[in-house]
Parts: sequence; structure tokens; C-alpha cells
Amino acid sequence: MAVGIGVSVLVDGERVDPADVLGAVTPLAQENGVTVERSASVLLLTADEVGSLAALAEPLAAWWQRYGPTEGCSAVALRFAGRYGASEMTYCLPDLAVEIVRDTILVESGPVYGPGERPGLVRRVGAWLVRPFRVGFDATQVQVVEEHGVLTVALAGREWDDTPRCLEFQARDPADEHYDPADDEGLCLVTEAHAPAWKGLRALRLDRGSLRVRLTREAATELGLRSPVFHVRLRLDPAGLAALRVGLGQVFALTAAHTTPTLDLGDPNATDGPLDIDAER
Repeated sequence: MAVGIGVSVLVDGERVDPADVLGAVTPLAQENGVTVERSASVLLLTADEVGSLAALAEPLAAWWQRYGPTEGCSAVALRFAGRYGASEMTYCLPDLAVEIVRDTILVESGPVYGPGERPGLVRRVGAWLVRPFRVGFDATQVQVVEEHGVLTVALAGREWDDTPRCLEFQARDPADEHYDPADDEGLCLVTEAHAPAWKGLRALRLDRGSLRVRLTREAATELGLRSPVFHVRLRLDPAGLAALRVGLGQVFALTAAHTTPTLDLGDPNATDGPLDIDAER
């Protein structure tokens, strides 16, 4: 099934004409097998896999940054429209724009449904009823990206009604030539709501079936979570689990001077097959 996402830039609440970005997007789209269509001022991107869509992050981030988004001001926004809703980004550090746009595409792109293929009413209502009582989500993808001196480990998945979920761990590398100690607040946690929380991790435990995260009350509030205990069930193959373990180890090594959470990253020599989490439910 194809995956897709809609992207637009808004300035003072009005969508801008995407004509000036098509020249940068089209060659990359053709190279990565992405179909680009326009619906008024929205770019509709579709491909066979989400990684192809994420390859367009650089020109899309540049399109947004061209209008000068500023901290504390929502006049300029980059909007992503999935099958079940929209999200906006109004500001980020310019050197992180490409990375954050790529991560957002990876998390929020969804299936392109044909007639009658969308999840039915019962499934959507069930997901809506369960969500307030479900702390965490099932993760099916892991991404470890190092760019512009920032290491990001992102876990992504979806709810029963296809609503995207994400938990990211971000850290700045003090060895990077552009590192600024005054701009380093330590470990940063981010969810699909794009609201960051710094130095809010109290404990973390990784095992074959799950990642258990304990936060401070303040961090849980900043991230929009109803509980400081967050449970990500892992539907990852052994390679994905290994990448997650190594990535988290690197993140915490970079932030060791800022925070000392209780960490348990499990057995790095485990070679078991795909993870079976059913027994934990």
C-alpha cells in the first residue's frame, strides 16, 4: 500500500504558492520514486515507502526556512497533513530544520487508502476510547540519525486508527565543531506533538519486548502525557533492537554531564528472533 503526506507553508495564516519549491523537490522526487501533485497550495507526496518521502526533507525545510520562522511567533508554519489530521511546526533551530522535517515525515506519513479501505468506524471509535488509558504505544520503526552535531534516536508507530505516535531522544555532540555549551540543555525528549522536554528522564529500561520510560512530572506535562510512566512496546527485528540499544547508549554518553538517570539497556549480546510482546499485554 502506498504511503503519503501533504505539505504546505503558511504565512500569517495563508498558504503560499509552492511553485518556487517544485524545482528543488522534483529531481529528488523522481530519483526516489515519489509522486508529487499539487492540490491548490498543498504538495501531495506519495511513494511505496516512507523512506522515499523523507528524502525530500532538505528542500521542504529550506522552503519553510525561507520565510523566516522565529521563536515565539506562529506567523510562519510548516504544515503536515496526514489521513487523520494535521500538525504544524512554527520554529526550530535552523540547523535542526532538515532533521526535524525528516523525522516528522517518517512519523506522520500514512497509508493512501482507496475507496472502502480506510479503518472502519468501530476500529476508529475503539482507538479513541482506549487512547486516554493507554500510556505509550507499539513501535514498529526505529531511526538513528546524526546530523549537524545532534544525535537523534526515534521510535515510531501508530494507533489502531492509524494515528501516528513517536518518542525521540536527542543529544548534542560536544565534539562537533559548532558545539555551543551555552546552547546545550542536555537530553531532549520529543513526542509526536513536537513539544520538547529537557532533563526530564528519571529512569529507562530496555528489554526484548519493551522500552519503559519514567519521567519527572514536569516533563510529562511538557510532553502532553497523562502519566510520567511511558511504555513503548517494541515490534522490532533483532537488527532494529540492536540499533536502538546502541543509539540510546550513544545519546546517554553525550548527555552524561547533564543528567544521571537510572539506565538499563539490556543484554547487548542477545540474538533472539523477532520480539514477541503478546505475553506482556
